[in-house]
Amino acid sequence: MSAPRRIGFALLGMLLGLIAGGILGLLGGLGFTQLAGTSGFEGYSGFVVGFWILGGMAVGLVAGLVIGIRKSR
Repeated sequence: MSAPRRIGFALLGMLLGLIAGGILGLLGGLGFTQLAGTSGFEGYSGFVVGFWILGGMAVGLVAGLVIGIRKSR
């Protein structure tokens, strides 16, 4: 395959992985705050969910990049 097509697959994989990771991070963070009984004082539970979202987005970004490159071969 040509290089621009491989780059396109990689970028598409990164974008889709970023979105999917953010959604899964949101669901995981909300579930964690419910199970752990996180305090809502001064928005603490919101910071916990935000941390999970960012972590999910980071993992999804890398996973999407790897899958996009593998699918382009």
